[in-house]
Amino acid sequence: METNESVELDAKAVGTQKKNKKKDNPFEPKGFAGSIYVMLHDMVAILAVIVIVLLLAARLVGVSGSSMYPTLVGARESDEAKGDYLILRSNFISAEFAQGDIVVASVPSFQDGKPIVKRVVAVGGQTVSFRMGDDSFLHVYVDGVLQSEAYINEPMEVRSGAGDGFTATVPAGCYFLMGDNRNNSTDSRYADVGMVDGRYILGKALWLVFPGQDARKENARDWSRLGNVYD
Repeated sequence: METNESVELDAKAVGTQKKNKKKDNPFEPKGFAGSIYVMLHDMVAILAVIVIVLLLAARLVGVSGSSMYPTLVGARESDEAKGDYLILRSNFISAEFAQGDIVVASVPSFQDGKPIVKRVVAVGGQTVSFRMGDDSFLHVYVDGVLQSEAYINEPMEVRSGAGDGFTATVPAGCYFLMGDNRNNSTDSRYADVGMVDGRYILGKALWLVFPGQDARKENARDWSRLGNVYD
């Protein structure tokens, strides 16, 4: 025969089970329509995550000016010609850059931080030198080694920024940047740009996704340039 105590315990257990029993949600979609709703909900969530990742990992940037010609074609305000569009690997993914990388930087001391596109010539700890060659043009040396620069537009002339005999060691965490169009580029040779702190580099250019209008080719777009900017 059960005691009064055991009866009271059983009653409490039944009450707890009733409280814990999940109540039906009248707003929860059911049936086929419910399945579609859940699927669309999950797809939107996945797409949102993908968009956020892409925004942090990559950027679309437009090129302006002629400082990187002929590697890149820049927009021109004079005749409203459009420049190249690039996919940029954000510094959120990697903030380390190497010699030869094409990067976009925002230097506070230059044009109020307007983004500029340049090539990394030397990294922190390396020494950059300019020496006059027998051809009367300046040549770039990094750590005493003459650089092979097939990508530049034309031989480098003596500029007010830096000339024959210029030598500088790049501080740790900084980069020496120059445009491929050496005679028409404001870059690390000039005090208002100088050695660029890595924190001011927005990312590395990876792919050309839309070619600009090349003034030297009657503003035509060269679609064969699509793809890797280092090819």
